[in-house]
Amino acid sequence: MEPKGFTRDTGKAVVSQFIGFMLDSYDLTMILSIAPVIANVLLPPQTPLLAAFSVILAYSLTIIFRPVGSAIFGNLGDKIGRKNDLIITILGLGISGALTSALPTYAQVGILSFILFVIIRISVGIFAGGEYAAGHPFAMEWTPLKWRGLISGIIQGGFSFGAAIAAAVEGAFIAIYGVSGLEDFAWRYLFLTVLVIAVLALIIRLTMKETPIFDDVREKRIIRKSPFLDLFRKPYRRDFLQVMVYMTGMFFFAYSLFAFVPTILEHSPSVFSLGTADSIYVYGTYAAFAGAVIFGAISQYVGRRKLTLIWALATAIIAIPIYYLLIRGATINSIPLALIASIVIGIITQGPWGIIPVYLSERFKASMRASGVGFGYSSGIFLGGWFSIYVPLMHNYLFKSIDTPTNIWFSTAVLLIIGAILVGIGQFLGPETVGTKLTESTPVEEVNKG
Repeated sequence: MEPKGFTRDTGKAVVSQFIGFMLDSYDLTMILSIAPVIANVLLPPQTPLLAAFSVILAYSLTIIFRPVGSAIFGNLGDKIGRKNDLIITILGLGISGALTSALPTYAQVGILSFILFVIIRISVGIFAGGEYAAGHPFAMEWTPLKWRGLISGIIQGGFSFGAAIAAAVEGAFIAIYGVSGLEDFAWRYLFLTVLVIAVLALIIRLTMKETPIFDDVREKRIIRKSPFLDLFRKPYRRDFLQVMVYMTGMFFFAYSLFAFVPTILEHSPSVFSLGTADSIYVYGTYAAFAGAVIFGAISQYVGRRKLTLIWALATAIIAIPIYYLLIRGATINSIPLALIASIVIGIITQGPWGIIPVYLSERFKASMRASGVGFGYSSGIFLGGWFSIYVPLMHNYLFKSIDTPTNIWFSTAVLLIIGAILVGIGQFLGPETVGTKLTESTPVEEVNKG
């Protein structure tokens, strides 16, 4: 049965997923925001932009392993329950992220340091893929119908909030130790801070109850033999493919902010210091959090599909002007201009993510929801995860004269436009989901066909 009111268990579920999703973004931001520092520590000397590309490429390669985690832990979440799944994923995510602090440097072991970095990133990717596979359904299945849009936005906003917290922590480390101190030793302490978030999430999850909707699946004895494989069988295959197109565009949206706004602000013709660039980026992530919450809440009244279609069109129109404003402000040392651009980019790229937890949960049946949400979410990575190749290719072969040789602002804007087109197509092909029941009444015979 679905919850009828906002209870203490609902609150725990929301806080648990907010923190878990925050940890994912916190770890990501640690890598992408100080890419120049990581490159200096783990790689041989290179030009600044090439070094940043190397770190971003290593990160995106490990993102490709998120679908593996979604497949493993999504299937497990549909078999053993969401709660137990979430305890495993938060332990793996916290420990893997913290292990980055133990890496040897390039000066100590040569290129082996970067190879070990990639291996750790793969582990983080696998557990992160499992985190939202079980976590989003868990929170949504504890949320009453009328609160779903708002709670979805809050949960998804945890990702942007994690980026903001990470950037703020990095700013504090730079202020205390300086960039040289960060490169010498403080980067290790920086990565250890992920344990604080992981332990907090683990404590909450150990006190949670399983969702009433999964309990209902167990009581009705409609647990599927192979929930993950059922995604690729009729009649669910079309739903999965529609979600995949949509999520591919959403990942282009995400990395237009998280991967490339710091890169744009940190490389010439930008004249900002690393600390200033980091501070400007922080405000963009604050705006992203607000955008996700507001978008999720409004979708409960306007509709997930309609709101996203309008937003995708507006984003395609504004993409180039707003990224030009960002690089213009960075070039003439105008913090206000760059700040406005960062805030707008945060809102337009992350607002639509506010419906992802609820939209994906409403698209898949309870008996296959963890698999559908997890792998549906991660399916956008198959094409979207190679953003670190698309932008350099556009920069080097199409738009170098517009970007300038040392920056990628125009190529990033084009990436966002492509994302907006895919998001629009994906949502157009799918149904409106507001009001969908999360409980399942599928006959046992149909479930066990898989």
